[in-house]
Amino acid sequence: MTTRSLTAELAALCERLPGMDVTVEADATGWAVLVTHEGGGLVQWGARAPDPSGLRTALLSEGLDSLRTDLDAVRAARPLPARTAVPVVMTPLMAAIAVHECVGHTSEADNHADYGHRLGIGLGDRWTRVPLTVTDDPTRPGHCGSYVRDDEGTAAAPVRLVEDGRWTGLLTSRSHPGRSGSNGHGRRAPTAREALPRMGVLSVAPGEHRAEDLIGRVTDGFLLGAPREGGSVREYVLLKPAWARRIRHGRITDEVYGDLVLRGHKVQLMRRLRGVGDHAVPHDPYHRCDKKGQQVSVSLEAPYLLFDDLLLYPDGGTP
Repeated sequence: MTTRSLTAELAALCERLPGMDVTVEADATGWAVLVTHEGGGLVQWGARAPDPSGLRTALLSEGLDSLRTDLDAVRAARPLPARTAVPVVMTPLMAAIAVHECVGHTSEADNHADYGHRLGIGLGDRWTRVPLTVTDDPTRPGHCGSYVRDDEGTAAAPVRLVEDGRWTGLLTSRSHPGRSGSNGHGRRAPTAREALPRMGVLSVAPGEHRAEDLIGRVTDGFLLGAPREGGSVREYVLLKPAWARRIRHGRITDEVYGDLVLRGHKVQLMRRLRGVGDHAVPHDPYHRCDKKGQQVSVSLEAPYLLFDDLLLYPDGGTP
């Protein structure tokens, strides 16, 4: 199958959502699709897979629903008028990106050596009192971040980063071995010379709460949609959701906001975690994870997460 024929096939699946632009790519690492709609605000969804059938499955199982939800929300959204501190429920992909930035990157051995002393916590300390468990396991097959041996030739191994809320492990490589040597997380971009400690398949384990019960605990707050942008610099994180729907008295309303960002200190954000959903949703993102100019594919999995009183800012605003 060619990229042109697959593009036409996936575009036909998007016919009920007019105005979608479908781009398909293929390289030695697999296949990727990016679907965008720029009328009235950017709406975007993408995925990676080892083969074309994986892209079809992802589009049909999650992509079309995600695009439809985001399109409706972005069309109805208005700018957030002012900074506000409110309870927040993160949808699974937003939750995965938040944990990826806060816990995942901070648990990479070189990052930990660089700024771990500035976090206020260390290995063995708690990120949160909630029973949160986070694992990075590149040996899980079939994902864009899966591999058997890392780019230094070390066998990949699963690493429990957080267990029951407590920081328990780091991702290491031969060049950044930590205290116990490499655990097979040394990865490099194709043109790079140095392998860096990186995530592969990052998973947040399910908790005990149904998504609707987490939402039902919110008297006045927001449900955050899929991320439009996400990143971190040392101990600080910035997340930009495509939309935020108001929750009032445990119910999602038609009140929608856009042009907002969530930012703050990684540890302070995670310590506001109050509930973990009971169903984790996997995703193989189109956009690769960038670190020191090296981009590698990282797979993500997370359930809905509930946080108390996170600060949301109008986009471009200052604390």
